[in-house]
Amino acid sequence: MGVLEHDVITAISLPVCRAPLVTVVIPVCGNSGRTMQCLASISRVPPGLPFEVIVVHDGAPDDALAALEKAGVIHRVYAPEGVGFIRACNLAAQAARGDYLCFLGSDTAVTAGWLDELWRTFQEFPGTGLAGSKFTHVDGSLQEAGGIVAYGRSVIARGHLQNSLLPEYNYAREVDYCSAASIMVPKALFAALGGFNPKLPPADRADVDLALRVRDAGYRVIYQPLSTVVRDHHMHDNERVGSAGACRPETTARWNERDDAGECMAGRRVLVIEHCTLTPDQDSGSAMVFNLLLLLREMNFQVTFIPEENLVYAPGYTARLQRVGVEVLYAPYVTSVEQHLQESGARYDLVFLFRPGVYLRHFATVRQYCPHAKTLYHTVDLHYLRLQREAQMRNDAAGLAWAAEMKQLELGAMRAVNASIVLSTAELEMLRRELPTEKIHLFPMIMDVRGTDRGYPARRDIIFVGGYRHPPNIDAVRFFALEVMPHLRGRLPGVRFHAAGSNPPAEILELACEDVIIHGFVAELNPLLDSMRISVAPLRYGAGIKGKIGTAMASGLPVVATSIAAEGMSLTDGANILVADGAPAIASTVARLYDDEVLWNRLSRAGLAFADEAWGAEPAWRTLARILTDIGIAVERGAHGLSLYAEGRDHAPSAGGESAFARPGAGLPELA
Repeated sequence: MGVLEHDVITAISLPVCRAPLVTVVIPVCGNSGRTMQCLASISRVPPGLPFEVIVVHDGAPDDALAALEKAGVIHRVYAPEGVGFIRACNLAAQAARGDYLCFLGSDTAVTAGWLDELWRTFQEFPGTGLAGSKFTHVDGSLQEAGGIVAYGRSVIARGHLQNSLLPEYNYAREVDYCSAASIMVPKALFAALGGFNPKLPPADRADVDLALRVRDAGYRVIYQPLSTVVRDHHMHDNERVGSAGACRPETTARWNERDDAGECMAGRRVLVIEHCTLTPDQDSGSAMVFNLLLLLREMNFQVTFIPEENLVYAPGYTARLQRVGVEVLYAPYVTSVEQHLQESGARYDLVFLFRPGVYLRHFATVRQYCPHAKTLYHTVDLHYLRLQREAQMRNDAAGLAWAAEMKQLELGAMRAVNASIVLSTAELEMLRRELPTEKIHLFPMIMDVRGTDRGYPARRDIIFVGGYRHPPNIDAVRFFALEVMPHLRGRLPGVRFHAAGSNPPAEILELACEDVIIHGFVAELNPLLDSMRISVAPLRYGAGIKGKIGTAMASGLPVVATSIAAEGMSLTDGANILVADGAPAIASTVARLYDDEVLWNRLSRAGLAFADEAWGAEPAWRTLARILTDIGIAVERGAHGLSLYAEGRDHAPSAGGESAFARPGAGLPELA
């Protein structure tokens, strides 16, 4: 054994897993030195989920691999010399203990998150049967961003030698195939399909054949760029334009024509313009828009998102959108909304604008460069109504004047677009009086209704949830802490008020005391909600509908809210929520609910039932379908299930724990 091999062996340290979720299969293919380098790369950035490694050795025993096998780092499957890639992988699949198989080329070096991101793809895209990585060269240039099968089953790798950081190559999408140097497939599906086809001629691509059979069986094949693998380009330039049949000269021209025209495997394109990158774990508005994007994806739209305020790449949050199939545009590759629309506006069938400022800055440009697109405007809430109510509460004449200007802007936007969306029944009624002939639709919240398994006796305390960039939330927390809590201290001795929300200003932080807990941003909100007995929404002004109420109800947590907070949500006082106004009445209502287990259980069950019926994925899909149909966009239901944003789904199961998600086969079509 050489010095280099010895150094590589000592650098390899992989966890021993008794119950792997994923089995990584590495065919040696006659070069154990490359395999050792591949194993070392896994050791440097080990996956977070439970996994095992099987190395298929198709030649004489190797001292280096034998040492790793003896140490329990890998498992070896022996294959006859020259058995080839297909039979080697199929042999390893039979020995695998994981529910998922990841085939990994021995000529690769993996990067952080490579395996976890492939697995997450199955959670984010219902009906996925195969997920594949992004491949780069050692110099960072792109080797492959998924592939397409064209004329006569000729194949081509997308994006070869392009800048691997370009937005167009960095969002998950359906493709025809992904190269087998890093793909994941459920073991049960792989077995049902008969594995890699052993009857294929040597010149044919086994990975392309497998992907096409996965698609023919009704499953998705997804390219996942958040899983990135560096591959030895000297070995595989021949695969840039390869064959699953004969390769024709027109293949490259056909691919470029398809890509430059903005066509994709999705049938249509939608451009979504929001003021900033979505932060769904921080504010309900972002969660609502995020879920709208997921619904559009399942309506066969390719979604492009522009955070128009600064076109910034926001670490973590931009990737969250890319992971679920949203193309996100950001600097320095896109420097303005107008630049993008000049270059690509003609490709869009629908443009979705959120909030009045976005409409004001970009609607004229949309109309100029997107001649065929329908336009939708989402108010999020009626800004003028919120401003007006705040000004009235504060007796602010300048604020009232500003609210009047905002009203004219918002009404003008609704007159200009093809249709508008509001969240609140109260706002819908107001607008129908102002704009009786315009198309204005009600579209309530969209949320994952998760429920709870924690009952009344195991809970204590009161919680408010809301980010502090929204001024009504600052007022609400101060009001509850300073005016409601003095009443509660006598009625509920020892009860604490928790305020959870991002960006708390000094005037909120200074409220903290023994029974007022200011949490700030809470990364994992569900455990905190499940420990609370009551959620409160003590808003004194505002507009729209309140995500904080929906989040609590969807978690089985009863809510006490003011009339303003509950406005427009079709909730019924005493049936699925309790409504009270003014500090004494709010305190009395909170105390009554806090001590009444029967009432608590009734409201918990009723709130969950209402949330599921009004805000779940199915009613949201139907509502959006009606809106799009009304503006002339026909919608068909895809073959796959619906997926909504759910807190915690960004996290893969740890190596020591069980998966929180369904095992392979759940929600997937049956194979004949």
